[in-house]
Amino acid sequence: MDTTSMITLGFCQSVHGLKGALKLNLENLEGRTLEKGTKVRLFPRNGKHHLPIDGRDFTVSNIVYGHKVMISFKGVEDRTSAERILPFDLKVFRHSLPDLPEDEVYLSDLEGQEVFDHEKGEPFGELKGFYEHPGQSVAVIETKDKNLLEIPFVKAFFPVVEQLERGHRIEVIRPEVI
Repeated sequence: MDTTSMITLGFCQSVHGLKGALKLNLENLEGRTLEKGTKVRLFPRNGKHHLPIDGRDFTVSNIVYGHKVMISFKGVEDRTSAERILPFDLKVFRHSLPDLPEDEVYLSDLEGQEVFDHEKGEPFGELKGFYEHPGQSVAVIETKDKNLLEIPFVKAFFPVVEQLERGHRIEVIRPEVI
């Protein structure tokens, strides 16, 4: 099973109610790519699960976006069934996501890319991933000297994020250390 082209959209750790709904924690709080009928793949979170769901496909039967995101799957009809598949990471294949306008990018497409110092033009490190913080996403960069640096992913710190023929050109303005 090739999971290299899969993107994690979120994770679940708890059930909501008696009818098998689950509380979904989305990686991108603004992303609404999941809808009724979407095929997803579930993977055990942190290697823990009650039933073997490693890479098992599910179809979204209902999703409600709001203060909390509630998701239900076909075949998971009650609380007991939902508890059996917890905790899990929810992933989709990259090709199933909608195309973006030219000036936008999926953050997952930037992971693993080299990051350059905006002022010097020199390699600075590798973009390891992102996490959501109220107000914006935060980029996690492993610098050349193997330190992890967390920087808000905003234009003030990342003035250049360009799509290239192969990959992206990402430039960072290094924050001053006080």
